Amino acid sequence: MAADELHGRFLPVEHAPFPRRWEPRAPSARERRKRIHELKRAAREHDAPPFSPEVWSGASAPQTSAPPLVAIAAAQFQGPAAAIRLRAALREAALISGIDISRRDVILEVAASAGLDLARFVPAFEATGTERALLEDIAEARELGVEEGPSLVINDDWLVPGLRSLKDYRLVLKRFLAVRAGTMVAHTVH
Repeated sequence: MAADELHGRFLPVEHAPFPRRWEPRAPSARERRKRIHELKRAAREHDAPPFSPEVWSGASAPQTSAPPLVAIAAAQFQGPAAAIRLRAALREAALISGIDISRRDVILEVAASAGLDLARFVPAFEATGTERALLEDIAEARELGVEEGPSLVINDDWLVPGLRSLKDYRLVLKRFLAVRAGTMVAHTVH
């Protein structure tokens, strides 16, 4: 990660939820093409996993990004490590295996394979309070100016919206250090 290269000056890095689409509806052909393009672009990055656009090119693409976000919020009740494991497993299922992770049955299967205690996870996943807290986090992101994901918010001060290359993220983080922290960072060659 670009932040890791900058001597830990940006840690901890927090992942905050931001839905592409909260309300269920079929993605348009344009949205599908855009998601496929994003995955192909990300796959060209150095050391990128073998991303699959299959979930967007198949017969039924995800109609909402809400369920996996609620699932990750529910996993937090089992601790940050559980949420991190579930996030990673859901990403792998969607982005590498091409599985629609908006489906409840898929989420439960992925949660079990990620080692979550389903007896604790399912009630938290189904609780309206979990979704309500998640919506508050999303509202907070919008207050910071986030309108799309992914977006990088640095120190609640700089906003970098949209998908960027790793090289671009490195450059932005270095500029932030130089401008805001008064620290010059040597050029990194990769």
